[in-house]
Amino acid sequence: CALSSNTPRPEKQLILYSYEGNQFCRLVREVLTELDIPYELCSAGKGSDRRSQLAEITGGSTQCPYLMDPNTDMNMADSKDIIRYLYATYATFTPPNEILQQVSGVITPLLKPIFKTLAPLQAGSSREDKGSFDKEIEAAKAEIQNEINSDEIVIYTYSLSPFCTEAVEVLNNLDITFKEISLGAEWVPFLINEGGSQKRVALGEMTGQTSLPHVFVNGKSIGGLYEGLVPALEDGSFWKLMD
Repeated sequence: CALSSNTPRPEKQLILYSYEGNQFCRLVREVLTELDIPYELCSAGKGSDRRSQLAEITGGSTQCPYLMDPNTDMNMADSKDIIRYLYATYATFTPPNEILQQVSGVITPLLKPIFKTLAPLQAGSSREDKGSFDKEIEAAKAEIQNEINSDEIVIYTYSLSPFCTEAVEVLNNLDITFKEISLGAEWVPFLINEGGSQKRVALGEMTGQTSLPHVFVNGKSIGGLYEGLVPALEDGSFWKLMD
């Protein structure tokens, strides 16, 4: 949940114009309930006096959902804008995509051992000159150490990974500065950057995690998106690491 004891609470009830059977109205109501925000529900279905009232407020539009927040004098109609506003104003963070979380819960346990096995092979561990491989990994570790010490928050990503995109979006919505380091488009050959395979192995040896995204706060690994960043935001440990 994106709530904590420090979450801002509205002093006055919000007002939501909505009607049954509209999926966008339902999504907004669900977020209001999730965030435990008190609000007055104005049903503005066809033929309702509330619909005429809404048209007067907006200057002619009867589009629903329509949210009015007397605490900030903010009025808006688009469901995506409303949901983004509610999380930004009355939550500690904006949660990532729930469907991706369900997918992650299924595929991550299956892929972790595969990543752990393939990462060193992709980086060249099977070559005859084992010494050169070891030197490359040590050099990658040193580079990673410099990178995670160079900024308060560092996230390693793949540009084509939806999980990485969601993690970056969560950080962006926190309105904080961070450094994103891309290892390429994806982990597969020809899509990963030069030196990216060695960094995957180095990350695995340093933290036990070769998958991305991978978030570091003040040099400490907190893990990926759903098993690292989100829990750290929920229990407040993310902010404590920044102190």
